[in-house]
Amino acid sequence: MTCREHRHCWFLALAVLLWLTACAPTSPSTPTGTPGTAPEIINDSFSTTNDAWTLFDAPESAATVQQGELYLEDRGRGIGVYTQLLGRSFADVILQVTVRHVEGTQDNWMGAICRQQDEENYTLFAISADGYYLILKVENGSPTPLVGPAPADVIHTGRDRNTLEVRCEGPTLTLIINDTLTVSYTDESTLEGGVALFTDAVRGGTTTTAFDDFALLQP
Repeated sequence: MTCREHRHCWFLALAVLLWLTACAPTSPSTPTGTPGTAPEIINDSFSTTNDAWTLFDAPESAATVQQGELYLEDRGRGIGVYTQLLGRSFADVILQVTVRHVEGTQDNWMGAICRQQDEENYTLFAISADGYYLILKVENGSPTPLVGPAPADVIHTGRDRNTLEVRCEGPTLTLIINDTLTVSYTDESTLEGGVALFTDAVRGGTTTTAFDDFALLQP
């Protein structure tokens, strides 16, 4: 089965241990215009370990700061791994971060979360090291793909760096990859919640992702 085929068969929803059988995603809206600038409220280059993030080292996963990057490791126990920015909650937020696949399977997901109320309610924006993107919404533990999985030429594959910009603004969810406005989706059920970074190895493999140059902006 090809990469594209199995991504449309199933994938692992972050941390809630739910396997999703394929369903046709709703068509996204066509991206238009160029996002404007917004005031920056948080900037983290991960140059030193700090208490802004949940850091841990467990048999199934780890979140650590190493050599100026935040590392997330999915160690193949069948769950995704995330670390939340502590003590912050937003309805509308813009998140920017650099993502780098370090090792393990390229059949993975790596990206960011907005409006996370708990482990069963959040909106997830992801790319894979083999060139796919996804917007996924989880409500009461039930995952729904809003956009994708779909391939995108704009994604740098393998271990190359990618810059992501995630915009959760009212009903509009936007994913910008490497300064290219890739997709925008309208979701009327606007909620408030936390921000997190995450990675997930598909099909029970292992994967490690490094994050850098994190910035949080208020629309």
